[in-house]
Amino acid sequence: MSQINSPYRKTRVNANGEPVESIKAGLARPGGRIIQSANEYLFDSKGEFNASSKKELMGQIGYLFDQYSKQGFHEKRVHASREEQENRLQILREAASDRSGQSLQVLGEVIAEEIWETLNREGFTRKIFIVKPLGKGETGRIRIRRKDVIAFQVTADGNTIEQRIRQPYLYPPEFYITAFVLIEDKELEQASTDLLDEKYQDGLEAIMVREDRLTKKLLDKAAPVQNNLVFFNTFTPSVFTTLRTQVASWGLPVQTAIIAYDLWNDIIADPDFTAWYDPVTKHELVLEGKLGSLLDVELITDAFRYETLRVLNNGEVYFLSSPITLGAVTQRKELMAESINQYNLGRPSRGWFFEQIQGLVTGNARGVSKGSRV
Repeated sequence: MSQINSPYRKTRVNANGEPVESIKAGLARPGGRIIQSANEYLFDSKGEFNASSKKELMGQIGYLFDQYSKQGFHEKRVHASREEQENRLQILREAASDRSGQSLQVLGEVIAEEIWETLNREGFTRKIFIVKPLGKGETGRIRIRRKDVIAFQVTADGNTIEQRIRQPYLYPPEFYITAFVLIEDKELEQASTDLLDEKYQDGLEAIMVREDRLTKKLLDKAAPVQNNLVFFNTFTPSVFTTLRTQVASWGLPVQTAIIAYDLWNDIIADPDFTAWYDPVTKHELVLEGKLGSLLDVELITDAFRYETLRVLNNGEVYFLSSPITLGAVTQRKELMAESINQYNLGRPSRGWFFEQIQGLVTGNARGVSKGSRV
């Protein structure tokens, strides 16, 4: 994301005379530690879970799931201090009062930067596919690696059948992902600091969810082409190995499983899963959707997103091969935000237009195996 050298970016001081390094510092959202009981934090000052065993750790991750499903997690976070709220409000006021639009442009760029970082960190599309940035004028194509050379045994004088190799490529069609956000001047003047966070969440919903939903559609179409759909009542080790084997039987590495949040209860309840489990202890990684691994298969989920940002349905699980054998994102243009207004149309509104250009393709149906709870 480009940096704009403007007074809006220079060091400022807050109401207490303390320096505020940048607009991004003013937009930083508060974090905190969740209290599991009256006497114990769920994780320590190093950001690691307070657990003495793998089973206890899995139970604590389940506790986080439960808090999110009840929408009670955010109430346990440490709220922003009055100073932080004043800084955010000052940023919004400066943007609202700057009729040149420069401050609003910088504010939109920072929100876009935050969304882009979250997209790469929490969205699962860019975890399961390779990402190929494209230069201007470069053709968006993905090379397909096929093992199509055959050797023959010849016991007498004979001819070996020739094989003419042609390199296959996929040319994913490119598309826009856009969002058009307008705020009336009256709302800007009356807004509290919550407006910044609301627009950040709106941008996430528009960009990250749209991309992940497109990916889910591709996986749903690919799953029954070469492998069988697996239906189950309880997600057991037998179901796990069946889904895993379907991909591995094609000679492909099984790298990732995307699971719906309700399947974690089944995993916790089975002692075999506990024995297989290779944990991740950093709570920040868990909140990004990384749950650890089972039999070297990394587990990721969208359970820790806001409810409106979730993509998987309850009971769904996808087992996927490595990104290089599965598919790709061709990134023509990264997410950008352009400051806009509608004054020329006689409307007192300002905001941002978000845009990114990309292609998306699943090139190997053998690398996708899907299961669903019935």
